[in-house]
Amino acid sequence: MKTKNQNLLLIGTISVILGMVISLQFRTVQEDFLEGSNPLIRAQELNAAYSRLVSQRDELLTEIAALEAQLKSIEENASNESVIIRNLNEELQRYKLMGGFLDVEGPGIQMILDNPVDEDILKEDINIIYEYDLINLLVNELNAAGAEAVEINDQRIIATTEIRTAGNSVSINQLPQYPPFVIKAIGNPDTLDGAVSQIFGIVSTMRDQGYFVEIKKAEKISIKKYQGVIGFDFAQPVK
Repeated sequence: MKTKNQNLLLIGTISVILGMVISLQFRTVQEDFLEGSNPLIRAQELNAAYSRLVSQRDELLTEIAALEAQLKSIEENASNESVIIRNLNEELQRYKLMGGFLDVEGPGIQMILDNPVDEDILKEDINIIYEYDLINLLVNELNAAGAEAVEINDQRIIATTEIRTAGNSVSINQLPQYPPFVIKAIGNPDTLDGAVSQIFGIVSTMRDQGYFVEIKKAEKISIKKYQGVIGFDFAQPVK
């Protein structure tokens, strides 16, 4: 932008100088012509002065044309750079969206998983914390059904997310989580619901074991971005 403004100022300055030179030269020629004593000499001097003016004008016009061409090139490059930057930013946002590093919202389903409410079943020492494999299977079913984002207890599920028992909790993104587990998934609500609610499916299995499972479709589900930091100590891009 600074170079563009400098070129515009230079073009304007040259244009002013061109006008001043032509004006001064014609004034000088006019004075010489009026004060001269020999008409033939005065005519020759006038032609010579006119030729000089034409030459100077052409030189200045050539310089202006060159600067205008340079300015146009700068503007075109700036425009191309803006397009490249915009495209790179759009691609960056797309990858952040795919990786789970953006807050998202859309239609989908919300599920609640909890321990049995039946006291007789509770006495059997059944605890969903130790059934983390069922939660993993549930997430897999949602992903297979086209879920574009999944969250468990405000923890975004991404490629590096672990779901496993850790003491008296379930570790998700290396943070302890406790029931009830609120699972959100964004995608086609009917498809997602059908995938987990099918006969002999994962939800049916969990309910048969006495666990509480609630599923609700929603027009708007909000899911937070992944809050952690991913580091790579060993994996390097292939050049």
